Amino acid sequence: MYRLPGLLLQYKQLYPNITYKIQQNESSQLCRLIRSREIELAIVRLPLELNEFSVIHLHGEPFYFVTTDPNVEQDEDGTITYAMIELYPLLLPSTKGLGVYHQIVEGFAKARITPRLIGECSDIALLMEFVSTGFASSIIPETVLKMHRAPIYAYRIEVSPQASSSGLIWLKDHYLSQVARHFIKLVSELPQP
Repeated sequence: MYRLPGLLLQYKQLYPNITYKIQQNESSQLCRLIRSREIELAIVRLPLELNEFSVIHLHGEPFYFVTTDPNVEQDEDGTITYAMIELYPLLLPSTKGLGVYHQIVEGFAKARITPRLIGECSDIALLMEFVSTGFASSIIPETVLKMHRAPIYAYRIEVSPQASSSGLIWLKDHYLSQVARHFIKLVSELPQP
């Protein structure tokens, strides 16, 4: 979530004596940590099976096709379609069947296109390294693109309901500390971009 540092700064100003444990994992792992009560809250990539969780949906963001090819065919508005990237070897982020991976594969299926998938990589820094060396191309959310300055070309995938989104989750009907409740309140009051 690209707004997290600013959000935590705002929270720190409101509650200066709070300490933080910030842990980055796959969304499914974060769900497991909440179920086991090791953490109270998590920001996860959607979609996920979240029946046992309360969710505040955060912003949606577009997907970008990233590659070392400077000559990808584009539409008049500068976007590309799944058909335009069909023949590129793709290394997708995340774990098969979860979150971003699922959204990307579903986008290809809705377009009735079979992508040339060569693998998946849950380590985003390593994924971007593979892309920048020309090993493969990938499809990533805009937030990931903004965080990495690898020598690549990025092309926005046409507007579709497949834009990546995230959410703040916690277990339904379970005790939450006052600290967690305050953070949920702060996030629920965020203006949507």
